[in-house]
Amino acid sequence: MSDLETTLALEADLPAVQEAVAESDASLDRDGADPGVFWLTMRTCTAPQETFFARVAWSSYPHAPPSIKFADAPGGRLDLSGAWPVIPGYRPGQLDICQPFTAEGHAIHPEWAAGPEAWRSAGNPFLWVTLQLLHDIADRYQARSA
Repeated sequence: MSDLETTLALEADLPAVQEAVAESDASLDRDGADPGVFWLTMRTCTAPQETFFARVAWSSYPHAPPSIKFADAPGGRLDLSGAWPVIPGYRPGQLDICQPFTAEGHAIHPEWAAGPEAWRSAGNPFLWVTLQLLHDIADRYQARSA
């Protein structure tokens, strides 16, 4: 469950995120159970029939990266590798994204706590994470995981 600071900071940054999502023909919905959890629905450019549902879960916003998982539907199962896109750095078999914009990536790489991969809480991290996901699905997508 998100704390009050996380909830308030997300509210302040949310309008810019919603604008970016709308410009990308995607959608963003807040999870009803936790104000720190959002569902980003995206389609690829190369396979527009493919739809992906990313669960973006903030535990300490803006101080730490979110957990990002893919599901079979908003609010759906998070344990299906077939719900994942094949994108470099995305690991459907491990159900994680090994990138500096995710909590999972930082858990795998504790050395990312410092240096160029360190989490930056300045600006609008929610927008930055969302733009990373939208860019990856639009420009780096290879296939749907089997």
